[in-house]
Amino acid sequence: MISWNIRGLNDPRKRLVVKNLLRDWKCDVVCLQEMKIASMNRQLVCSLWSCPYVDWAVLEADWTASGILIVWDKRILDKMEVMVGTFSVSIKWQGVGDDFIWACSGVYGPNVNNERGHMWDELVGI
Repeated sequence: MISWNIRGLNDPRKRLVVKNLLRDWKCDVVCLQEMKIASMNRQLVCSLWSCPYVDWAVLEADWTASGILIVWDKRILDKMEVMVGTFSVSIKWQGVGDDFIWACSGVYGPNVNNERGHMWDELVGI
């Protein structure tokens, strides 16, 4: 698993660099924060991860700020539940080979002090 503050993915050249690194690292789960993409689709996901068995959950960016994308290999993990909040994406999976159930949250928190309480409330609710 990799968690990476990517600081924007709008540039196709940067997506190619990310795709090549993820292919080399051979991850089963990838969480990208601060992707700054307002509308995610299969074509964009595949421009980042070449695995044809990809599934994903996303908190799309607010214009060009924030955004969280979690992608995984469906041959390894079976999605049970997804929760997308204002500051986070959380997924509950079951391992395909071992039936182990686990969860993961990707978080991109606010820089404004008065919004941090809302983020913590969201995480407590998860």
